[in-house]
Amino acid sequence: MNVLKPAAAAYLALFALILAFPAGRAVGQHTAAKPSLAGTWTLVLVDNVLPDGSRIHLYGAQPHGILMFDDRGRYSLQILSADRPRFASNDKSKGTAEEYQASMRGSNSHFGRYTVHNDSTITFHIEHASFPNWEGTEQKRSFTLLSDELKYTVLTPTSGGAKATGEVIWKRAP
Repeated sequence: MNVLKPAAAAYLALFALILAFPAGRAVGQHTAAKPSLAGTWTLVLVDNVLPDGSRIHLYGAQPHGILMFDDRGRYSLQILSADRPRFASNDKSKGTAEEYQASMRGSNSHFGRYTVHNDSTITFHIEHASFPNWEGTEQKRSFTLLSDELKYTVLTPTSGGAKATGEVIWKRAP
């Protein structure tokens, strides 16, 4: 018969207790699970909504875009207008003023880190952006996640002034 010594039995009991309670949670503490945004999303809609309820389709009626969240807290977002004109010179460094303006107005991209909060908000910690004024900023968005649809509002959109609110809808990619 093999009998454990009292010290060995105590260590085994302590080890079992440690495994039973995940690190960072107090006994009896309950936390709501944060929704998982990890994965790839495709753009459905990106509008500015004015106080009277009218909408401006910033990137046309059928914008293109992709948003990727990884499970380690990084993201990348690109939005493009479907009707951006091509550069006549076929050289990005030799566009006309009108071509550059249309290209800038017809695109929005940024990447960095993100944090999902239990109050149904997400914070984009923007490292770099096509709109330089957003670089190094934190942009907080209220969001809803219904099935495979992610919808959030942008209180300070890149265009439209203080009276506009952005509304963006994404669909989880298959």
